[in-house]
Amino acid sequence: MAGYRVPAGVGESLFEAKGSLFFGQATRVEDEAGVQALLVAARAAHPEANHHAFAYRLGAEGQVARFSDDGEPGGTAGRPIMEVLLRESLVDAAVVVSRRFGGTLLGAGGLARAYGGAAAMAVRAAGVAAMHPHVRLQVTVDYARLGAVQQEMRRLGLRPPDESYGAQVTLTVAVPSEQCALFRARVSDLSAGQAQITAGETIYLPA
Repeated sequence: MAGYRVPAGVGESLFEAKGSLFFGQATRVEDEAGVQALLVAARAAHPEANHHAFAYRLGAEGQVARFSDDGEPGGTAGRPIMEVLLRESLVDAAVVVSRRFGGTLLGAGGLARAYGGAAAMAVRAAGVAAMHPHVRLQVTVDYARLGAVQQEMRRLGLRPPDESYGAQVTLTVAVPSEQCALFRARVSDLSAGQAQITAGETIYLPA
C-alpha cells in the first residue's frame, strides 16, 4: 500500500495585494468537524475579514474534497486553494484564507493569484509529513531471547514496542510494511523459530 502526505503542523501566511490582506492558515484535519473548527477559529481571529474561503481533502486518497469561495466570484478563491492541496498531494488537510478588503478591486485573475498565493505560503509554513503504512506485529518470545529481539528492533530503527509480561513476553511493535518479511525472518532466527508472530492492523505513521 502506498503512503500519503499530510501537513506536518500549522502554517500561517499573510499575502498583500493592492491593500487587501489575505490571511492563510493550513493544518491537518481528521474529519469535517476539524474543518469547521478551523473556520470558526479563522472567523474569530479575523472578524474584520469579508470572506473566509477554504478547501479541504480528507481520506488517504482525498476521497472527500470540497472548497468554497464564500461569496467571492466563482472560481477565484476556493478553487485556487484546492489547486495548492492537489499540487502538493496533501490529504487530511484544510486551508482557509480570510480576506480583508483594501478598497481596490483585484479582478478575477488577481483574486485567484492572491488566494492561491496565501494558501501556498501557509502550506509551506506548515510543512509536509509523509505517512507510510506500518503493520502492528505481536511478537511473543521467552525471556532468554527477549534481549536479542529488542536489540534487533532498535537496530531496525523501530518505535519502542508495547510490552506485556507473563509466562512469556509479548511485544507489540509497528513495522514498516516493506520491512515485515525481513523482521519476521530475523526474529525467527534469533528465537530459533520459537517466537510467535501475529499480524494485526495496518496503520499509517510518519517516516
